[in-house]
Amino acid sequence: AVVSTQSTGTFGERLVADEFQRVIDETQDDTKGVLQSLLHLHLVSYVKDNAAWFLTHSIITPDQSKQLTSKFDELCRVIAADALPLIESFKISDEMLSAPIGRDWVSFNDGDNRGELDGFFDAEHN
Repeated sequence: AVVSTQSTGTFGERLVADEFQRVIDETQDDTKGVLQSLLHLHLVSYVKDNAAWFLTHSIITPDQSKQLTSKFDELCRVIAADALPLIESFKISDEMLSAPIGRDWVSFNDGDNRGELDGFFDAEHN
């Protein structure tokens, strides 16, 4: 049987979601709520981005499809309150935030940027 790329991607998303949910279930601190919201946002975003496929395979109804954007917007508002602490939790340094790709990733990737390694080895060995 031929399996569509979309079916394979959806199955992969299901595996990721199941594992993420397992981690959330094992979480014992106050991050549990925000992790649940992030998972929900990710899943709504995936269904929203692939709504046509889900509709044509009768996985969601047209009414459910119409609700995706408002649900997505609602979840973004919920997560917005935790946006800065979430970003800070990655402990990304100011140097990394001001890297060329952080300022303007479109123009940074216009040409060969050598994998962002220009100057890295020189700075490391000085």
